[in-house]
Amino acid sequence: MIESYKLDKDIFHLLRDEPYFALLSRQLDKRPTDTIPTAGITYNEDRLSYELSYNPKFFAGLSDIHKKWVLMHELYHASLGHTQYRKLEDVSRKLANVSMDLAINSLSNMKSNAPDFVLMPGRGAFQELQLFGQSSEWYANWIKNNLPDSPDSKDVGNSQFDDHSDFGEKEGEPSDEEEMGKQIASKKLQDAVSKAASECDRGDGRGGDPKGWGSVSHEMKKNIREISKGYFKLDPKKVLASFIKASVAADKKTSVTKRNRRLPGKKFGRRVQHRANIAISIDQSGSVSDELLEKVFAWLVDFAKFASFTVIPFDHAVFEEKVYVWKKGEKRKKERVLYGGTDFNAPTEFVNKKTFDGHIIITDMQAPKPIRSKCQRMWLTDSYGDRYGHHKPKGERKLVLD
Repeated sequence: MIESYKLDKDIFHLLRDEPYFALLSRQLDKRPTDTIPTAGITYNEDRLSYELSYNPKFFAGLSDIHKKWVLMHELYHASLGHTQYRKLEDVSRKLANVSMDLAINSLSNMKSNAPDFVLMPGRGAFQELQLFGQSSEWYANWIKNNLPDSPDSKDVGNSQFDDHSDFGEKEGEPSDEEEMGKQIASKKLQDAVSKAASECDRGDGRGGDPKGWGSVSHEMKKNIREISKGYFKLDPKKVLASFIKASVAADKKTSVTKRNRRLPGKKFGRRVQHRANIAISIDQSGSVSDELLEKVFAWLVDFAKFASFTVIPFDHAVFEEKVYVWKKGEKRKKERVLYGGTDFNAPTEFVNKKTFDGHIIITDMQAPKPIRSKCQRMWLTDSYGDRYGHHKPKGERKLVLD
């Protein structure tokens, strides 16, 4: 049974003098759970996002100073890329986790209020380690050279208080869908860090003053800014595959159930199968490059391995005579059938009249904002279209090809 303590109620009070961590915290979901003993930045595969999970009983037993410390510790993990897209080379997962904790806990604004139960240079197994504020890579190398058995020792294991189960790679090879999900979550987290850093430096963009960074050191500000600039990039192919899979309204099979003798009068059950009905509108106006179209058709061949979809060629209008269903397992070659101007209303109106689950528009973005889509819509463009395109979609996913 999860305790009634709610961390959200304490966030403002605990972080009011730490604007960077307060801003980042607002963008992360907080989830009470009894599945971990303390706290951690964990991956939610249903929401495709990282969130701050915490054990209410653990948090309720901490002093305010230590609650604040634990929050800052976890938010440092999120800020420094310790979740999915930052890995230490040639070290075990457990050694990497220990090194990351040592790097965070020994920072100038963390070591003075650190609880006794956390890893720290000069304590326990690291009594001989006297350097503070080094990088996680530096601590990993020190441990390998001086304490090769330390990460697996009971002393270290008991002192590593937070949950790192979703950091780095799990055992075995992840499926494409699992890897894609964590890529999306990592990009969301990076965007949250970038937004918080920007508001600390420049304000909220609506006339508000810069918030400042609180106790974050000058060197750590530089590191966080660098990571927030684009350390991690999504694989567009995997995200497109995710969009197609996520558009399946249900995944059920048709079947007939046996009659239950204890429940007389029950009818035979039937479950209906529903597969994703995806529309892919391809902008074939004269401004769209053949290179972009070549890449798109190569990817669609791969998508056809697990889904069927409707291809809609358009420029200022939909070329209905050339609309076709690309069936699962088929292979097709690129075909260019139009060279006119661009109007995004044309494919949107066409799709709105049908019963599609998702709509992907592949374009160079050289047209005004279209009408509202009745199904989820995503935009795919190249770096030129992203930079110089007229349409800048808001509230809809956009992928940019390098």
